[in-house]
Amino acid sequence: MANKQLPIEKVRELLRLKFEEKLPHRIIGRTLGIGHVSVCYLSKKFVAAGQTWPTQLTNDDLKLLFYRGKASFHPVRALPNFDEVRLLLENGGSLRKAWRAYLVQHPDGYGCDRFREIYHLWRDNRLDTNPQLHVVPQITVPPKSKLLLKKQKENQEESDMPESIGEALRNAEGYWHNQINENTVLTLAGHGARLTVERDELAINSGTSASTVKDKAKKLARGVHGIKAIIIVGYAGYITLDAIEWLAQQNIALYTMDLVGDLCLNLTPAIFTHRPHLRRAQYTANSFLIARSIVIEKLNEAARVKPELTLLYRRILNDISQMNSLEMLRLAEGRAAQLYWNQWNFELEYYKDFPEHWRQYSNRTSPLTGSGRKAVHPVNAMLNYGYTILAGRIERALVFEGYDPAAGALHVHLDGRASLAWDLIELLRPTLDEQLIGWIQTQKWRKRDFEVNDEGKVYLRQQLARVVIQKSWIPDTKIKQVIRWYGGLLVGREEKMEKR
Repeated sequence: MANKQLPIEKVRELLRLKFEEKLPHRIIGRTLGIGHVSVCYLSKKFVAAGQTWPTQLTNDDLKLLFYRGKASFHPVRALPNFDEVRLLLENGGSLRKAWRAYLVQHPDGYGCDRFREIYHLWRDNRLDTNPQLHVVPQITVPPKSKLLLKKQKENQEESDMPESIGEALRNAEGYWHNQINENTVLTLAGHGARLTVERDELAINSGTSASTVKDKAKKLARGVHGIKAIIIVGYAGYITLDAIEWLAQQNIALYTMDLVGDLCLNLTPAIFTHRPHLRRAQYTANSFLIARSIVIEKLNEAARVKPELTLLYRRILNDISQMNSLEMLRLAEGRAAQLYWNQWNFELEYYKDFPEHWRQYSNRTSPLTGSGRKAVHPVNAMLNYGYTILAGRIERALVFEGYDPAAGALHVHLDGRASLAWDLIELLRPTLDEQLIGWIQTQKWRKRDFEVNDEGKVYLRQQLARVVIQKSWIPDTKIKQVIRWYGGLLVGREEKMEKR
C-alpha cells in the first residue's frame, strides 16, 4: 500500500462500498482487485482524518489525504494545542499524559487512540486545520482524583477508535473474571483445567484463556467446603479417577459444557436410589393430564413474574382446561410463550463497539431454528447457558430420587434426551428468566464478550460463561420442590407449587 498508489477513482469507489453499501473488507477487496488489508487501511485513514461519507472532497483532496499530502481536516471536537503537546513530549512527557490533560479541558474530546493519530498527522505536516476552531490554550497536569481517573477510563473505552482485538479480549475477560463469586458453585475455564486429589484434598486448577487471567489453585477439604457443584467450560482439561471418587463421596455434582453452551458431561454416581414403584407409576400415568398440569403451573409462574399477563392468560387457561389433545396443548403453550416473551422487550447498556442488531432485545426465537436453540442474540445465548445447566441439575436430581428422567409427558420423546427434565424445567424457567435477565439489564456490554460462529450462532466467552452460570443458579430446594410436586401428580395428589 505504501509503495503503490491506487487510482483515486478506485479509492472513491472503495469508500462508497465501505460506508454506503457497508460491505465487508474482503468483499470490497475482491470487487476492486486489491487486498483487504489495503481496504482496512484506507477506511481507517479516512475516518481518522475526521471525514464522513458522503464526502465533499475532490479527487485532488482525496489524493492529498491518502498519499502523504496535506489534507483538509474538519474536526467534530475541540483540538489540543499541538505546540504545547510537542513541548510536553520534548520535556519527557508522554502522549497519554498530554491526552489526559486535554481531556480535563474537554471531557467530550477525542479518545486516546484518535488523539495520538491526529497528533502524528500534525507532526508530519499533513494536517490542515480550521484556524477558527477552539484550541486548548495550555497543557496542565490533571489532578489524580479517583473520579477523574474513572472518567478518563470510561472516555477511553468509549473512544471512536476501536480497541485492538487482543486488548479488547483482555479487557472483556478480565472484567467478567472480577465478577466471579464462588460460594457454592465452582466454575473452571480455559485450556488445561484439571481436578486432582492431593493428600486427600481436591486440588482445583483453572486453565489459561485469552484474558491472561490466572486463577489461584484451590484445595477443598472433606466436609467443610460447602460446594454443591463444579462446572468446567471448554474442551481441554482432565480429571483423575480419584478426583471423580472424591466428588461422588462428597455429593458434589460435576458438569462440563462446550464453548457453544451444550452440556457434555453430567456426572452421576453409579450408586443411587432404586424405587421401582416410582418408575412403574411414571410408565402407567396419564401423560396428557400430567402435561396439562405442567403447562397450567408454568403459566401461573409466568404470570407471577409478569403480572400484566394475568388477564391475557385467563382465556388460555380456560381453553386448556377443556382440551383433550396433546397437540392442542402444545399449541396453547406456544401462544402463551409468545405473549410471555413479548413482555421482555428492552434495550441493553452497551459500549460503542456493540453491534447495532444486538442493542435491543425483543425476540426469543432464533431464525436458525425457529425456536430458542442456536441463539443469534447475546441475551438468548446467556439464557440457553442457564437453561442447559438447570436441565442437567434437574436430571441429576431425578436420578437420585429414583425417577426415569427420559419418561416425560409434554416434550416429545427423543433418544438421548431427558424429556422429563425438560418438562419440569418449564416450572422454573420464569424464575431463572427473572433472575438472569434482571442481572443482564444492570450490565454494560462489549462486542468482545461474545463470539459468533460461521453459522451465526452466538456463544459466550469463557469468563463471561462462568459468571452467567453463577447468576442463573437456582437453589437446590426449588428443584426438589418441583420434583415433589411431580411425584404428587403421579399418585393423584395434585397440589399447587409454593410461590417463590
